[in-house]
Amino acid sequence: MKRFLAILVTLLTAFVSKAQGQESISQQLPMMHMVGILGLVETIPLPGDGYMDHLAVDVKGQRLFVSGEAAKSLIVVDLRAGKVIHETKGLSAMPKKPFYLPETDEVWMTLTDSSVVAISGTTYEVIKTVKLSGYGDPNRGADNAAYDPASHLIYAGVEVFENFGGSGQHGSTDASIDIVDTKTATLVGSIKLPGGDPAGIAIEPSGKRLYVTMGDIVDGESHVAVVDLEKRGVIAQWPITGGPVPHTAGLDAAHHRLFVGSRTIAHTGNIGGGHQREPGKLVVINTETGKVAQVLDSVGGADDLQYDAATGRIYFVGTTGTVAVFKEVDPDHFQLLGKVPTGAISKTGLWVPELKRFYSAVPRHYVLTARHGTQDFQGDLLKELNIAQGVTAREKKSGWQTSMLSDLVIEEAHLMVFDYVP
Repeated sequence: MKRFLAILVTLLTAFVSKAQGQESISQQLPMMHMVGILGLVETIPLPGDGYMDHLAVDVKGQRLFVSGEAAKSLIVVDLRAGKVIHETKGLSAMPKKPFYLPETDEVWMTLTDSSVVAISGTTYEVIKTVKLSGYGDPNRGADNAAYDPASHLIYAGVEVFENFGGSGQHGSTDASIDIVDTKTATLVGSIKLPGGDPAGIAIEPSGKRLYVTMGDIVDGESHVAVVDLEKRGVIAQWPITGGPVPHTAGLDAAHHRLFVGSRTIAHTGNIGGGHQREPGKLVVINTETGKVAQVLDSVGGADDLQYDAATGRIYFVGTTGTVAVFKEVDPDHFQLLGKVPTGAISKTGLWVPELKRFYSAVPRHYVLTARHGTQDFQGDLLKELNIAQGVTAREKKSGWQTSMLSDLVIEEAHLMVFDYVP
């Protein structure tokens, strides 16, 4: 508890000092009306704490794989039994994007040390490791990726940072898409990208084009790098007008539409930052023309996005505790059906069309409730923390009570299972 208080004091001190010169403070907007578009049917306890990242599924075997980002582990959930059956611990770096390959019963996943590993679906041990172009460079790391089942190739985005352990700001050059052959477990190519921040990655079913949403600014706009996978080079850059900090991507190949999930400010360097700033943005781009067709408000902290062709729905996951669900009216017009609550910092999710279910992994987190009458939550909490730490004395006549700390609740990590609701 003392360690938690010390961390919270540090964060809030930074927040207050930063916010003193600002007229507005980044915060989550009031929740909108909840629509019955997903129904919660089950909650499954998960181990560990800290961020969790992308998910993958073994439909036939009814297993879900969760990237334990902060814990450097892979969590395996038996969906039939509704429980965790294994956790592969001690990965060499934080896992990011997993893919389940049913033909080999392997889970392939990108790691932030610029490697890709294969984990056996039987023993759950790491059985193969492929070093990417950034391996050994502490300021380069793999994050998002796409998989082409026809060619058995993984296209892994390698990000570049100025100082990953310090500022965390992205570098301006030398990012790449590294190509891994899962049949031979080898690095077979690398495609240079125009910038340092590849975030969202989507691949056409034909395997001929890759779309990479870049956080780098070109002529005042973030952009999509269009990659020709046969030529293995960038052939176009499209501005993401209205989506300044893209972080994820999805694709409707039949209607030639790319969906970009964007934050409105960068997460790094801002207390609360892009993870908390609402609204986020959904940008719809015509892949035949490269032009933006529509921009809609969405949840903040965009981190995952999936399109379901059968229902025309888009599942847009942010880190503000909700998933926004959009519906296609026609290829140029989408509408927000509503937002469904998930959990604090549940930044990724997975729609599984075969099961008609949506899964959200919620990390362990703390819940604080503002005391009655508070007008400045951060300021009042900082006062409570100073009293609890002995920095300042309690004012007897003020009637001050440390109610927020007394009401502190710890919610353990869990997996939320939702059924599709027409």
